[in-house]
Amino acid sequence: MRKSKLRKMYFDIYMRYTNNDNTLEDIGLRYKITKQRVWQIVRFCKLGNGNYHEGLRRYNGAYNKIKHARPESDSKEINGLLREWLRINDVRLIKSKYG
Repeated sequence: MRKSKLRKMYFDIYMRYTNNDNTLEDIGLRYKITKQRVWQIVRFCKLGNGNYHEGLRRYNGAYNKIKHARPESDSKEINGLLREWLRINDVRLIKSKYG
């Protein structure tokens, strides 16, 4: 898939998730991707203000900063710190079907 089509699809997924009552599963079925992939797309779009690639860049930057600052940390600790960073950046980790 061309990058411009992917960019449009990612933005459409993000908008469908944020502006409707669609679940991750509903969106995944529509686009033939897993709900985990939908969640990843939504999370990175949220970080990038609708731009998946900008969000991915920010996420990777945070990961590298944490890993550099805490070289003794294992992956579980780093993931916990990343989850906290996401929370601070107002990125919910999952949206339940019921609110």
